[in-house]
Parts: sequence; C-alpha cells; structure tokens
Amino acid sequence: MSPDERIARYLNQVCRHLFWPPYRARIRRELTDHILSHVEYLEQDRGDTHEQAVSTALRSMGDPDELGEQLRYARFPVSYLFCLFLTFLIWAAIAGCLTYLLSYFLF
Repeated sequence: MSPDERIARYLNQVCRHLFWPPYRARIRRELTDHILSHVEYLEQDRGDTHEQAVSTALRSMGDPDELGEQLRYARFPVSYLFCLFLTFLIWAAIAGCLTYLLSYFLF
C-alpha cells in the first residue's frame, strides 16, 4: 500500500465517526495538512524516507477510531444536545400554554 493510500485510509477511518458533512470536510482538510506538515518535517529535518515519515506521522496521530470519537464529542457534546432538547421542551410548553390561553379566551 502506498503512503498516500495509507493517509487516505487513516483519514477515512477518522471521518467515518463524523456525521455532519461540512464538519467532516473541514476536519479532513485540517488533518491532511497536519499529517503532510509532519511528514515534510520528518523528511527534511530527520532525513527519513517518505514511507518512514508517513508511518511515524500516522503513529503520532494515534488511533483513528479514538480520534474520530473525540472529534465527534468535541463538536457535539452530550451536554450540548441535552441543553438543546431541554430548550425545545421549554418552547413547546410555552407554545402549548399560549394555545390553551388563546382557545380559552376566544371560545
């Protein structure tokens, strides 16, 4: 497998945990830039071959599944979703009260 295919496979594995397409695309671009910058550093400063540099860069990024889950939770933490749901319930209760009051006074 070529180094570029390994990078693409790593990115695919990270991004499969991210469900919102614009966020997934942004994370993919940022991770690609980060990996390629690290590869370039390893090739120029340490004298590694391209394949060695890619292996080292991907290893330093960590487990792709764990990284993908952490990125998903960073974007949509559970507390945020709970607050969003609670806000929806409050607005639904307000709408229900207003509907009841309008129906009581008009009819």
